[in-house]
Amino acid sequence: MKFPFRHKFSIREPSRHTPVSEIPQNEYYEQISAKLGILQVILYLSLLAFVVLSFMANTNLITYQNFYHFFKDLNASAEAIDVTNTDSVSYPADEEQSFTLYRKGLAVAGNHSVTVFTATGRQTVSQSVNYQNPIAVGAGKYLLVYDLGGTQYSLYNSYTQVYAGKADYPIHGATVSNSGTYALISSSAEYTSVVSLYNDRFALINRYNKVGYVTDVAINDRGNLIALLTSTPQNGAFVTDLMICEPGKTEPRAQTQVSSSLGLSCHFTEEGTVAVVYSGGLTFVTQAGKTKATYPVHGLEPVCVDLADGGVSICLRNTEIAEKNDVWIFDGNGKQVYQGSVPETISQIAKSGNTVYLASDAGLWSIHLKTGGQDFSPHNTDKKILLAVNENEFLLCSPQKAEYIRTKN
Repeated sequence: MKFPFRHKFSIREPSRHTPVSEIPQNEYYEQISAKLGILQVILYLSLLAFVVLSFMANTNLITYQNFYHFFKDLNASAEAIDVTNTDSVSYPADEEQSFTLYRKGLAVAGNHSVTVFTATGRQTVSQSVNYQNPIAVGAGKYLLVYDLGGTQYSLYNSYTQVYAGKADYPIHGATVSNSGTYALISSSAEYTSVVSLYNDRFALINRYNKVGYVTDVAINDRGNLIALLTSTPQNGAFVTDLMICEPGKTEPRAQTQVSSSLGLSCHFTEEGTVAVVYSGGLTFVTQAGKTKATYPVHGLEPVCVDLADGGVSICLRNTEIAEKNDVWIFDGNGKQVYQGSVPETISQIAKSGNTVYLASDAGLWSIHLKTGGQDFSPHNTDKKILLAVNENEFLLCSPQKAEYIRTKN
């Protein structure tokens, strides 16, 4: 059946026998097509040149061993957390130990060994070391273990040790960012504090010399900003300032005085602000060095603090009521989201998501930020380290083993 009135609004098609050269062409679109074709060739050639130059510039990194460790590390870090089948994990006991979460798993640094477990409780690293006072800090790409007061340090991924280094002077502190950039706090013959900043390939980027005491250092997740918290004695007291720098540049991006008391710790939040805790309170500073919010403690004494990407959780001791601790919780923008108290002396605090865990001699308190409610559960916390795995699970780490405990949220 023929479509009626086809001749009134159909488009005339060229005959099957019409030569291609006689088909009407649009010169404007032909020119655009030609230019895009040239651009496509240029992009392919640029990609090829980039790959070739990258291989030539990093021939020392392109080895069978590196590829092997890369895929092993990728497999280990991709494991989903499942503590329903893992009640505890065991590791060698040492006189001095440090515990930290690394890629949702557990890392244990001792005098003679470093042990790493995945999120499922599978042991993937067991490395021999010789540290007097080991400290472990982990984030993203690397786990950093250093000898506090010594000069040795080492970095690990989920599967193996990737680097072992030595500082020129004793290490007083260190940090590592998700990008793999890390910093060591030490000293020198000329300066009270020296901060050495390294990239993810263990090469020195900057060295910051300070006449005051650098009490803490922080690096943001991208590794393109570093913050130095420095306390300098003046007239019998401390003046604390925060300096924010861009790696590779000599001049600071911003510098501001944050307190007339001793600086304790600092951290970049997810929102990009720098949270600073000092003996007289806490302050949130923008990347431009502007004060965003300040909270003085007014007679309260900071007991323990948890600085994380999502904000700050701090426990304060009331000097008049020893058996009572105040708890203040802030988001990454410096807004206070919780203020309450616990009728016990708190020794540790850890936050994950909307749950804040507090360890006392009698057990564990849980604060639920969504409801503002509190729960208590008796646990043996003596000589154990508290780590918050997520909103519903935490770890209690003893010298021999770490126990996974699930809360009733």
